[in-house]
Amino acid sequence: MKRIVMTLVVAVLAAGCSSPLTTREKGALAGGAIGAGTGAIVGSQVGHTGAGALIGAGVGAISGAVIGDAIQGAEQTRTPPPPVAVAPPPAPQVVVVTPPPIVAPSPPRMIWVPQWNAYVLEGYDVVYYEGAYYYFHNGYWWHSRSYAGAWVVVAPPPPGITKLPKGHLHAHMPTRDSCPPGLANQGRC
Repeated sequence: MKRIVMTLVVAVLAAGCSSPLTTREKGALAGGAIGAGTGAIVGSQVGHTGAGALIGAGVGAISGAVIGDAIQGAEQTRTPPPPVAVAPPPAPQVVVVTPPPIVAPSPPRMIWVPQWNAYVLEGYDVVYYEGAYYYFHNGYWWHSRSYAGAWVVVAPPPPGITKLPKGHLHAHMPTRDSCPPGLANQGRC
């Protein structure tokens, strides 16, 4: 009897010292140990302790391996946890440079452009339209109540402004040939 118990102890220790055990192997070892102990107890009641331990160890090892295999299969088919959500990087900061100040004589000379239904500040790309000044600078339309500034970006500008050429308004202005004679004589175009 002592020899059988010692053999089982040595086998368990040798198996435990090997490489990491799978869940199936752990189940077989635990089932075999529990079965051997239970079989030895039952076998001692009938006078066959060694045979009871061997039979219990065999049945326990097989049962433990089956249960361990089911657990291992469930571990392998378990869905992995969802990936950790990473916050998106902050949006790049947009720097908008205000237009340079307009230095014009007071009062400024405004040129009427009937095709645009607006006035243009002479020497500058500033348009006076429906009671406000508009200035295209650095890719944006700017708005002010004065030609001298306190400019703010306007988005979107009024439809009458969006149809104007962006930048270099004086290069796109109609010539005197397209101006009615009465307005030309008044210097309004």
